[in-house]
Amino acid sequence: MANAASQQTPTIDAITGHLLAELQRIRQVLDVLPLPEETTTVAHRELSATEVDLLSAEPDRTRIAASAKCLALELCRSGALDHAGHALTGPLGTLADWLGDTGLPIRRLLS
Repeated sequence: MANAASQQTPTIDAITGHLLAELQRIRQVLDVLPLPEETTTVAHRELSATEVDLLSAEPDRTRIAASAKCLALELCRSGALDHAGHALTGPLGTLADWLGDTGLPIRRLLS
């Protein structure tokens, strides 16, 4: 599909679209939680990195797993996972499941 400037726009498959929606859910939860500024900064940085990687032609699951793990660790450290519960663990779990074996460390943090 071409846009007005005759540039190709990426086509997003259903799975990628679902994962991006899950990342947006995390952002929405983070926006209403009273979190330390450092946590918010790290979380948004890792979410952005994950979104960019998901939108690449061939997403690097290892790199996405590293960003997601950093995100999960920061949210765990700050208490956000305990405070928000399934609102955060649900979307993070979906991402971890998609990652397969590379998502196992994230799954462990969520359990």
